Amino acid sequence: MRTDYALYVVALIFFIIAAGVVVANMKKTELYIYALAVVGIAFIGLGYMARPKTTTIAVTKPSTPTPKASPEAEAQPKTVVEEEPKKEPAKKNTRRTTRRRRKA
Repeated sequence: MRTDYALYVVALIFFIIAAGVVVANMKKTELYIYALAVVGIAFIGLGYMARPKTTTIAVTKPSTPTPKASPEAEAQPKTVVEEEPKKEPAKKNTRRTTRRRRKA
């Protein structure tokens, strides 16, 4: 769990305690009620400061200069190289394939 969440929960607990004391003592407002509220606000501030910061990093690709073709390179005839077709590997005979062939 992140620490800012824990600090927010502690602040909420202080506010609930302060509210409970106010409800229990309707006619009296004492200093500790305000102190509980201030401590709750302080924990909210601490939670806000402890939250993870979002950083954005601009990623730029290095620009490569485009090579210019020289006129000499264009004048040379291009040779076409034909590739030999790839041969498929020979099928291995396993027990299963030999059994199938015998049954058929």
